[in-house]
Amino acid sequence: MQNNTPWWFYLVAVLAVLWNVGGVMDFTMTLTENEAYLSSYTPSQIAYFLSFPLWANIAWAVGVFGAFIGSLLLLFKSKLACQIYAFSIVGMIISFAYQFLADAPEDLFTPAVLVFTVVIWVIAFLLLWFSRRMRAQHILT
Repeated sequence: MQNNTPWWFYLVAVLAVLWNVGGVMDFTMTLTENEAYLSSYTPSQIAYFLSFPLWANIAWAVGVFGAFIGSLLLLFKSKLACQIYAFSIVGMIISFAYQFLADAPEDLFTPAVLVFTVVIWVIAFLLLWFSRRMRAQHILT
């Protein structure tokens, strides 16, 4: 059975990889305390992010690296992308629960940050949905 992958599949997959590189970069630059990157944050925000307990950082890593790996698997047309995206969402749930329930600085809850958080969630669930659709259509093998 020949499977002709539509061009837009690769467009979505490449955009997914690029989007999730941003999450990996944010995680890496924050935890390595990159001064240039952190200069856009307030001192209270920096102190907050750097005070995360190990388990919260692990959940954050699972969320961002899982989404990145899921996107690479999507690009390479692997059906494992679905499971990895789902695993990534579990990491996101734990990470965001901590971030919103911990004693976060008030200046972290701006309308822009809240909108961006919604965008992150929407894209995560769209990528999970997309990967499942592509698996059902036998594009992912």
